[in-house]
Amino acid sequence: MKQTESSSSKDKIKQFELTDSIFDWDGLLQRLMGDEDFAKEIIDDFLKQIPDNLFALKNALNKKDLLLVKREAHIIKGASGNVGALALQKIAEQVEIFGEEKILLRFDRLLKNYIHN
Repeated sequence: MKQTESSSSKDKIKQFELTDSIFDWDGLLQRLMGDEDFAKEIIDDFLKQIPDNLFALKNALNKKDLLLVKREAHIIKGASGNVGALALQKIAEQVEIFGEEKILLRFDRLLKNYIHN
């Protein structure tokens, strides 16, 4: 991910552009010692579970429950990182930071950009 510092944001919060890899297949294969069948199984499980995680995150935002926002974003960040979904991992990381910094307006905009009803 290419990151650029936002002058109006706190130091921890960075804007990012999806100019690099969205998904790191090679990295996932390396972590699984080249087992493509297992990689496909893991990706399939991830794709089945992630919509529920995103829905839970959206609900946490709607409730303005910052602790739950942070928790759900952390879960998504970890799961995404494990499978190599780099773009989603970076977004979830930013959401987690937004929850820590209590910046719900920015979080709401980010969520609307990446989660379609």
